[in-house]
Amino acid sequence: MGVIEKIVVSDQTMRQLEQDAKLHGLTLAEEVARRVELVPVDRPSREELLARMKALRDSLPPQKTDSLTLLREDRDGNRY
Repeated sequence: MGVIEKIVVSDQTMRQLEQDAKLHGLTLAEEVARRVELVPVDRPSREELLARMKALRDSLPPQKTDSLTLLREDRDGNRY
């Protein structure tokens, strides 16, 4: 088991951690460890993120401009 020491937090964060620890019946260190180890419930899975990216990509119109043309325009300063 690893140990993390000397973490600096704001006074407001410290007060909130102490209140939450008391509410949950834990020591301050146990409350902090609980929060660090807590995996967010609403965090999307890798598969869900990939599906969202594919849906976004599919919703965009196809690229009609040749990338070489864009690079040349950018290089020559003719863009905009």
